[in-house]
Formats: sequence, C-alpha cells, structure tokens
Amino acid sequence: MQGTTQTPASPILSVRDLTIEFGQGASALRAVDGLSFDLAPNRTLAIVGESGSGKSISSLAVLGLLKHLGGRIASGSIAFQSAQLGRTIDLVQAPQPLLRKIRGKEIAMIFQEPMTSLNPVFTIGSQMAETLALHDGLSRRVARARAVEFLDLVRLPNARRLLDSYPHQLSGGMRQRVMIAMALCCQPKILIADEPTTALDVTIQAQILHIIRELQADLGTSVIFISHDMGVVSEMADDVLVMKASRRIESGPVRDVLGAPREDYTRALLAAVPRIGSMTGTDAPRLFDLPGAPALPAEPATAPQKAADRPLLDIEDLTTRYDIRGGFFGNVTHRVHAAEKVSFKIYPGETLALVGESGSGKSTVGKSIQQLVTPVSGRMRYHGRDIFSLPAADRKAFQKQTQYVFQDPYGSLNPRKTVGESLVEPAVVHGLVTTKTQARKLAAELLAKVDLPADHAARYPHQFSGGQRQRLCIARALACDPSLIIADEAVSALDVSVQAQVVNLMMGLQAKHNLSYLFITHDMAVVERISHRVAVMYLGQIVEIGTRRQIFENPQHAYTKRLLSAVPVLNPGQRPTRRPIEGEIPSVMRAVGDEPEPVMLHRVSDGHFVAA
Repeated sequence: MQGTTQTPASPILSVRDLTIEFGQGASALRAVDGLSFDLAPNRTLAIVGESGSGKSISSLAVLGLLKHLGGRIASGSIAFQSAQLGRTIDLVQAPQPLLRKIRGKEIAMIFQEPMTSLNPVFTIGSQMAETLALHDGLSRRVARARAVEFLDLVRLPNARRLLDSYPHQLSGGMRQRVMIAMALCCQPKILIADEPTTALDVTIQAQILHIIRELQADLGTSVIFISHDMGVVSEMADDVLVMKASRRIESGPVRDVLGAPREDYTRALLAAVPRIGSMTGTDAPRLFDLPGAPALPAEPATAPQKAADRPLLDIEDLTTRYDIRGGFFGNVTHRVHAAEKVSFKIYPGETLALVGESGSGKSTVGKSIQQLVTPVSGRMRYHGRDIFSLPAADRKAFQKQTQYVFQDPYGSLNPRKTVGESLVEPAVVHGLVTTKTQARKLAAELLAKVDLPADHAARYPHQFSGGQRQRLCIARALACDPSLIIADEAVSALDVSVQAQVVNLMMGLQAKHNLSYLFITHDMAVVERISHRVAVMYLGQIVEIGTRRQIFENPQHAYTKRLLSAVPVLNPGQRPTRRPIEGEIPSVMRAVGDEPEPVMLHRVSDGHFVAA
C-alpha cells in the first residue's frame, strides 16, 4: 500500500465499512455490519452497546485475531498509521509477520478477564520480559528492570517482589494492573481496553481508570475503550460510538451522544443507568423508568420493617473463619477472618443490601446463612427459632425457605439439563414435586413469573442470553416459594439495560410475593435503587448500617464515604475531580492467635449505627 505522511489532524486509525462474519455461505452469521469510525491521536473513543452488539469483535479485528475465533473480515479496511514503518498499513491486507510486529508493540490490548489472559504457569516477570524481549530485543536483565518500572507506574506495591509471583497469587485489581503494565510496556500508539473494570469493585475501578487517564496523558496514547457502563464512559471518553446488533447506531463527541442523544436506543441505554443521588429525598426503592415498561407504582408510605412486629431473620455475632495450613506437618498457621461478629436483621418484604469490596466478607455471610459454609459461632434466628441449634432435618426445612441466586448464571445452571429440569430441581429435592406432570406445570409457572415463554423449558442454558439466564436463576430460586432470597452479585456482570430489567423484575416479585432480599453487591448505584436498608462491610465486620437514605445522604464512616466517592458519575465531558485512592484493601488473613478487634457500633440516629 502506498505510504502517507501522518499529520496531527489525521486519525491514527481509520475503519471503513468493516463487515465480519462467522461461518460460510447463506448460514454465515454477520457479527459486524458495515462499521466505520476514526480514532484521533491522544483521544479516547468509547464503543458502547449491549452484549452481542459487536464491540469486542471489532477490536479483535484491529489486532488481526479473528482467525483464532473462526471469524473472517468479509469486506472493509482498517488503515493504521504505523510510526515504526513510517507509513499507513491496511491491517486487513497485512501479512501475519507484519501484524505480529505491530500487535503488542504499536497496538496493545487489555482484556476483560485478566486471570484467563495471564498464563497461570509463568511468573508475572517472565511474561512481561517475554513481551519486551520480543518487541524491543531487550536482554532478560534489562527487561526485568523495565518491567519493574511499569509495575511501579501502575502503582503496584512491592513491584520487584511481584515479578516472581504467579497470577493466582494476586487479587483481581492487581492482575488487571499487571495487564495494563504489560500492554503499556512497549509504549503503544493505540491501547484497546475491553471492559477493563466490569468485574472490579468501585474503588479498584476508580484506581484503574485514573491510571489509564494518567498514562494516556504521559505517553500520548490513543485509547479505544469498550464498555457497557455509561458512567465510566462519561468519565473516560472524548468520543462515543454506540453499537446495536452489529451496526453503528450513533457516534460523536461524548457531550453530544450522552448529553443529547438522537437515537431511541441510546436514550434507552441512558435511562437504564443507575445514578447516585437520583433517589435523594425518598425512602422506598423505585423501579427503573425504562421505555416500554409499565408505569411506575406509587411509593409506599412506610418501609417494610416499620410495619413488622419482628424480623424474618435475626443474625447475631455470626463468625466464619477459614483455616490456612502450612509447614512440614500441615498445621494451621493462619486463619482468614471472613466474617467477625456480624449482626443484622432482615424484615418481611425488605431488601437489605450488604456492600463492600472483594474480600470484605459479603459472600461468606450469605453462604453462612444458606449453610453452604459452617460458621465458627453466632446465632441465626428465623421467625424466632435458632437455626444453628436445630436438628439436621429442621435445618433443611429452613434451606427451603432461603434460596440463593449466584453471580454467574451460566456456571450455576447444569449445561446437561434442560431449563425445565433445572427450575424444578429444588422442589424435587424438598419433596414438593413428585410427578412429571407436576414438574411441567411448575416449570411453566416459574417461567411465567420471570416473563419467559413456557416452551423455553425444553431448551438448554447455552441457548439463552446472559440476562435470560439470570431470570432463570431467579425463577429457580422461587421454586420452593421461599421467604428470603440471597442475591450474590446477581446483576453485576449484566449490561445496563438488562440489569435494569432484572432489578425491576426482582422488585416486582418482591411486591407480589412479599419476598425479603439479602442483596450482596459492590455496585452502590444499584443499591441506592433497590434497597430499604444498607449494611457496609469492611474486613469481615459491619462498620455502618442504616436505611438507604441514611447511608447515601448522611454517610458517617470513612470507608462508606470512600465507596460512594468512587462511583462513576454520568456527567458527559466532565473529568472526575475525586482524589485517586491508593493501595490495596488490607488482608483478612491473620496468624493464629492474632484475633481482630471487634468493632463497636454506636447510634447516630434512629436505625443508623456506625463503628466508633
């Protein structure tokens, strides 16, 4: 291809009429259809849309990785202005040896899941050194020194020690920062970030976004930021491209697209975004106002717990620990203090949100209530009866009344069973269903409750979208007509529009069946929308608890304020002014005999308690 001279105003990457297909002939699936966009130097282009819209596939085409997934570029061009070659390259026509020179050196990518992107059998240092040796020809000693520089750049503590660590020894936030360091160590001209913060806590997410912004300013890197989180896009992007069903729907500067969207689809995406502060002055949860959704019900005059004489569930001093063995004889040397003297109440028809960072003990509390793990001590009273002191048969009856919705809907549905079989399985286990006729009838009823057709019972989990699978998990939780559902990060991995639909579904079911929810999450914006009361956990202990309004409008504990300040705000074109949060969350693992000091809660106001 004939070379051209790069000018400051010309785009560094220009995609024209890109069409990507999987399969051959008439049965070929068109994943991207006639996509065009430009990426300007030192700017961030955000590509947004729901799962399956073609966002990630487009980025993989830029890197020349489609053939590894069975896809092909049917038509179109991807013009890249290569600095090392001094000319414009059409990446669609470029041979593989040339693509290997560009990939990683001039165009790098941060993948969505760092654990599967990092090789588990090699240390962090060897993986980074391999990248530097391949593209820059550095010796092992020099490459390790450069690796330390970039690990320091992404603010990883003890970077030199981390070089000899394996991926599984790092937290999710640390692994994501290693991925950023690996992507940036060759100082690429383009950085593609594919959902880099989707599964991270808000505080870690804020750190990652701040790092990407600073490195972009320092290195002059152009960024393609792929996300479905409109709050993050609002903070990060200069320009926005909205995709739906493989096509471009709308594009332009972030102020125009998010501030004054022209297309109904873009407006629908923005309507589904939970916004911190939108519930100020209200006491009860509120449905998302989605286009085409039923009219919002009137807000109840009182929260459920005010009308209840006694709690449905009363947790008192719940303590759950995990032993860590080491040494030659395998003795217990350390303990993970996952939950320490946790106490709270859940009332009939109420949603109590349990929030905090990863490792704070939220999921351990939920699993202890469901008796999936055995607590060390504490009491759990259900309608006044202490469950932990009951015989095994009576504890099983309590399990029937308490059902669990897991974070990963695909992993929690048996891929070898039809959806109908999975839905009625809890009822079969507890003896509520004994015949095939009863099972078919119950499956149809459960599907109807979550707005899915009855004939879907004959399908398998892989035939459903992520949002549909989460609806199925909620339907399965309703099989035994429970009074309490524990939802563990049930909506954190869903697109904003699907997330809003599932939240509305859960709130509708709660109103209809008087369900109580223990809603475990790190998404503070969703918590503000769905919860009646909120308990904040830090290092295995509750540090603040109160009504949703008390926690969000009058937070008292420093950690609660830290969580709230880290939430991205949908304010197009305005860069955040929050101070970056440094460091990692401390460890809950302690040596045997080194017991954590229990926190003491004191009363701030009626129903509002905070750690001293």
